[in-house]
Amino acid sequence: MTREEAEDFVRRLLRRNPDLASHYAPLLGAPARPGFESLGAGPAPARPDAGGPDITDVIRRTNRGALEAIVDRERPVFFALPPKDTAPMSFDLDDAAILGPEAAKLRESLAACRARMEPLLTRIGRIDVDGFASMPFVGTGWIIDDGIVATNRHVAELFARRSGAGFSFRIGSNGEPLSVNLDTGHFRDRADGGVSLPVESVLFIEPEESAVDIAFLRLSAGAPIGTLSPLPIAEGATDPAWPLCAIGYPARAPASIIPDQGLMQQLYRGFYDVKRLAPGYLIAEGPARMTHDCTTLGGSSGSCVVAMATGEVVGLHFAGVYMKENQAVPARVLRDYVKGRLWLRPPRVETTGPAPAAPPASPPSQDVPFQVEPAAVTVTIRISGAGKVSVDGPAAENRDIEAAVTAFIDSCSDGDILAARVGFLDDGARIGDTPCIAVSVRPSRLEEARRSRPAAFLGHPVRYEAADVGEQFDARGALEAAGGIAYDDDARQGADFVLAQIVEPMTVRAHVSPEYGFEELSAFLKAGARRQLVSAMYEFKGAAIADLVGEALESEASMALALDNVTLPEPKAGEPGAGSEPAGTLEFEARPRFEAWRARYGERFDVVTVPEGPRGLIMMAYHIKVTVRDDDWLWLSSGNWKNTSSQPIVSREQLENAETRDLPGNRDWHVVMHSPGLAARFRNHILQDIRRSRELSAREETVAAPEPMVLVPLSGLEAAVEERRPPSRVLAPLVVTGTVRATPLLTPDLEGRVYTDAVLRLIRSARRSLWFQIPYIGMRRDPRVRRGNIDELIDALADKLRTLEDARVLLRTGNREFSDNRHVAWYFKSKGIDVDNRLRAVENHHTKGMVVDGESVLIGSHNWSSQGVSVNRDASIIFENPDLARYYGDALDIDWQRANPVRAVEFVRRKPQLVPPGQPLTESSGSRVMRLSEYLAEMDD
Repeated sequence: MTREEAEDFVRRLLRRNPDLASHYAPLLGAPARPGFESLGAGPAPARPDAGGPDITDVIRRTNRGALEAIVDRERPVFFALPPKDTAPMSFDLDDAAILGPEAAKLRESLAACRARMEPLLTRIGRIDVDGFASMPFVGTGWIIDDGIVATNRHVAELFARRSGAGFSFRIGSNGEPLSVNLDTGHFRDRADGGVSLPVESVLFIEPEESAVDIAFLRLSAGAPIGTLSPLPIAEGATDPAWPLCAIGYPARAPASIIPDQGLMQQLYRGFYDVKRLAPGYLIAEGPARMTHDCTTLGGSSGSCVVAMATGEVVGLHFAGVYMKENQAVPARVLRDYVKGRLWLRPPRVETTGPAPAAPPASPPSQDVPFQVEPAAVTVTIRISGAGKVSVDGPAAENRDIEAAVTAFIDSCSDGDILAARVGFLDDGARIGDTPCIAVSVRPSRLEEARRSRPAAFLGHPVRYEAADVGEQFDARGALEAAGGIAYDDDARQGADFVLAQIVEPMTVRAHVSPEYGFEELSAFLKAGARRQLVSAMYEFKGAAIADLVGEALESEASMALALDNVTLPEPKAGEPGAGSEPAGTLEFEARPRFEAWRARYGERFDVVTVPEGPRGLIMMAYHIKVTVRDDDWLWLSSGNWKNTSSQPIVSREQLENAETRDLPGNRDWHVVMHSPGLAARFRNHILQDIRRSRELSAREETVAAPEPMVLVPLSGLEAAVEERRPPSRVLAPLVVTGTVRATPLLTPDLEGRVYTDAVLRLIRSARRSLWFQIPYIGMRRDPRVRRGNIDELIDALADKLRTLEDARVLLRTGNREFSDNRHVAWYFKSKGIDVDNRLRAVENHHTKGMVVDGESVLIGSHNWSSQGVSVNRDASIIFENPDLARYYGDALDIDWQRANPVRAVEFVRRKPQLVPPGQPLTESSGSRVMRLSEYLAEMDD
């Protein structure tokens, strides 16, 4: 929550409750101010920026922590109660945390409206799914018409998919279609008490590109259905003075989503997945979206938001941005669906042809909020609306550009605008000094946006560009379906798993690719003959590396191997079976090779593909690159097992001429080390990954939404990317022996805090220099939204770039199809950082390393993305050793000297498009279709 959002929450609270001004005077730092008791007087304005009593001065003088403490106190939640004897389904007003005076008033309002609210409870249920063993439900639904249930698109897509002209249930772990029920029970003390109604079919799922997150289910015919009349939907606008109530089934949220776990425990009493009532108020209402501040969590998706004064539905809740706002489909949109029975429309089928012409866009209106579609399943406990900047007012030159970006986002109601940020206009090929509002648009809608949307906003130029795939993926939603990854922190609490600094005698062989990557890896694997190898790998496709593993297995070694699905993807429908690879090829066909190894070596070769997605071991990528030999040797790297890039085979002649002709392959950092302590830690975690993956795969189908596809243009560059120049010198491997301090880091352990906290300490320890080499940094697409771990790291890095005498960030050239380097440059420049001298980019680098003060070095596989530092599997090590720091510092400096500034020119003419799950597509002569995981693997190559 920003300070402005906290101020807005308190301002709205005092306008609703002028009598509480004296209560909050001490917290607001004005216990004796004359007339303070009247500061909250006056009618509530139509919009937060529309004027009203001037209480701004007092609130702005208040400490931010005090403001957030007020927000914390004022949004209670209540248990629903099952029917008992002759009493109907009801709710418990006593067993609840009432922490503030407005919370007490909300309880009073709920009590006064009991007669209107109780009858609604029997028509709201939990969407239970039989087939997801450890994820028994996915969200909330409610009766919107006779036998028709309303829920969210992102909830329905978890158990249903497009099929021909309609929709069908996905296949469960038993090989049969999933079974779905709407159960109106599930209370704190008992599961029954309601009715369980089978869902016969999925009638309609609104297409992904629509701003309306809605879907409709048809219940099976049966006796109970006739007794469940539809919930009434409000006809007029929602009165901001009316208390609202969200009714649904909130699920537990991890600390990565809700940092204040103590508050969550206090509010929810340790009970989740049960029916709740959460009162609050309207923040804003626009044509396509309303925002409210009722308390919600994952599982609340599909909840109805009800006006207590009338008992009518005013919104269909679908998402939340933590400490900011909750979002819902407004009643006016719901009425249109009901009146037109729009769930009977046939689903739209996309083709690869040109996008249909859009209707003329209306000019931005301050009353129309931005349709937020954030990136992974998130939840909300307490929220506040963002203050808006009025179009009318002081001269544009006096406005802050960040406030203008926020106002622009608030002015957009459709789903075509996927990101907006502070940018800078081009100065030739250089990033210039004139700030602008940089807007990312769905690629298919770019030309329409440039024609019909404003060229300036609040006096600032607006720049429209096609959204990259990263922005398209992130725009899929901070959607509150139930569930999260099933990583088993609790099983890794013993001494064998502890991720703490290890100080012991070690032998460390530091080396880099392309010079010595394959040579050092080859020696490491050859020494594994007749021994045990335990390996965790994102991509294993190098034919020469597979030959080395085969030789070790032939020499009676054993291997336990955990892989991402980019190595062993599920075959596409109609895809021919893989065959053996031609002799001399750089990449091998994994499936037939592994099957042959299983047949020949039996239990000595064990391989598992790690389940991903909600309720998988990790969310999106098993991105780790670690192999342990026996119990004492370890290979750890930023590079995959690929001879085409990370581990190229370099001849002696190529090596001798490397300073005049650049070597093939990526720059990657690797380390081979003898360290019983580190080897045991990583070995134990990898073996537990394998055990947990098998447990999850045996219990359930991975509860991932269907993998999106990417439509990739075959020709899209208007100018060639600058080639990497040869290095000024070749770094031979360095061997360090003696006592070394090393800290192993893994994600998603402790929801990414193991990595994040350690790297924050490393960054903040820098006193003289900080050098960071990373392929890309995933920047946020909405400045109002904080993303947890990644934004903490970016902010700490920015502080050092601004203040240290010697600070550098080296990115990879050519990121614009996934994560644009200009977005990084724009952000740093907006924070006062000299990007001309502190930011560069070089082609073909895949390193994820940091050198601090020439004394400490971070080496590993962690990408700096929201998921990469939180819910993906990655591994890194921090060495506190000057010799190792100087070695990798030399490698970074060699790349820095042959790097170039981040260019301002937009080379990419046609951007790849992310295709909604289940939407049929065919390849055309100008494009190809590929899985998102395949596409990301290519970008990570």
